[in-house]
Amino acid sequence: MTPSRLALPALFALACSTSALAGEARQPPRVADPGVLATLEAQDRALAPFVLPKNAAPWESGLPLAAPEPMGGTPPGYVRTFSEYEANEGIFIRWASFTALQTEMIVPLTTATPPSKVWIAVTSGAQENTVRNTLQSAGANLDHVRFVQQSCTVNGNCSVWMRDYGPRFIESAGTRAIVDHQYNRPTRTADNQFPSLVAAAWSEPLYNIGLSHGGGNYHSFSNQDAFMTRLIVNENPGLTAQQVIDRYAAFQGVDLTLTDPFPTNVDSTQHIDMWMLPVAPDRIIIGDYPASTGGSAVPKQVTDATAAALASRGYTVFRTPGWRANAHYTYTNAVIVNQVALICRFGGSYTTQDAQALAVFQQALPDHDIVQVNCAGIITSAGAIHCIVMHVPDLIFRGRHED
Repeated sequence: MTPSRLALPALFALACSTSALAGEARQPPRVADPGVLATLEAQDRALAPFVLPKNAAPWESGLPLAAPEPMGGTPPGYVRTFSEYEANEGIFIRWASFTALQTEMIVPLTTATPPSKVWIAVTSGAQENTVRNTLQSAGANLDHVRFVQQSCTVNGNCSVWMRDYGPRFIESAGTRAIVDHQYNRPTRTADNQFPSLVAAAWSEPLYNIGLSHGGGNYHSFSNQDAFMTRLIVNENPGLTAQQVIDRYAAFQGVDLTLTDPFPTNVDSTQHIDMWMLPVAPDRIIIGDYPASTGGSAVPKQVTDATAAALASRGYTVFRTPGWRANAHYTYTNAVIVNQVALICRFGGSYTTQDAQALAVFQQALPDHDIVQVNCAGIITSAGAIHCIVMHVPDLIFRGRHED
């Protein structure tokens, strides 16, 4: 990697950060009220048997993937994908399950300096009112909370896993646009329609990439280096690996690298966000696995090889613990939104690993507020906090490449 590929995005990231903080005294974000969290955790436990997992639900297992909608016209002009560590307006979430965890995330995001917006998908005005009251009681700043209504049927077509089906924003010809895909969970039709709903409501152009995909199997840097596991090829058997790479270049402007996925008995989703997280133009965090994970050497082989490859390209690589117990435990499934980095804590017998991960994030992101949130409940559903949000990049980028 040449130095110029790293330096240019770094300048823009610094400019965005400085602009966002101008005139504001930096204050640490609030933490959610423990009493409210305890009440929500009890409600979440009662609903746990009905939660849709990030992987295929029992009634989805073995079903063929829905055929993707035909590929539409490609985005015009200069095309790039926003990296998550760049300036963001905020994030999308869906209020469907793990509401204690979502509240624990929303409070610091909306009370940070600068605050970030949170758009919450709800099923009705009644649910919106309930969520407003909950968040206000927990300490969130409701000035930075927005709502999107979408009705959902009761048989499981709305899930919390916003990363996998939510709108992927790009820059195209100096404006923001959305790239859509077919959600790779065949019964979750309302989830699959969510990007179209947003595009219509916000008057944002929408381009269909014509692929079956789960959005958590994707990460990119601001220099347009991007990474996915070969799950994307396996779930689109009509295309070669090179055709998939070419399609991401055309629709998202990225230079895509494919890696081997973890075995499904280690990570049932095979998504790259379960073991990788770009955190800055020249920095990345990658999971560090034992020689055998779930009886397989593949996680260590894949992560060590990827770490070495990225170090050879000029990136500084940090490592956090990863392992398999009753689930795939990871700290790279984290969320960076402007000055706040939300990371998992698991507690119990994993406090040593929690402390190790916190120290790594503090080293990798010394100018961020690092907030640990309770992921002990969500991790057994095959995902964590990155899986339940989708970033909404800031329109400060509008017009940057109009020439």
